Amino acid sequence: MKRAQSTLEFSIVIFAIVAALLAMQVYIRRGLQGRMRSSVDELSVQQYVPGRTVSDITITQNSNIDTITLTNDTDPTKYKTTTTTNINSQEENRRGTENILPEQ
Repeated sequence: MKRAQSTLEFSIVIFAIVAALLAMQVYIRRGLQGRMRSSVDELSVQQYVPGRTVSDITITQNSNIDTITLTNDTDPTKYKTTTTTNINSQEENRRGTENILPEQ
């Protein structure tokens, strides 16, 4: 009897988790579409339309970074390492096309 009760409880917990994930599916999808819309709006003047926006964009990033690592070994039992990173220049280019398909 106890084994059947444990199985039943386990089944109810699994069912509750699956039901919660199915209920959250709409909110997750809307969140992802909203994030995509804000990203696309940064790139284009046109409005983002879910399911009808087609884009081909290439993003190129260039950076000039210097990293200096110094190790202080004056005391053989303790080492002190200092790392300094300098970003001298950073550039990002976005090129491509974005089209919104007509309604059908």
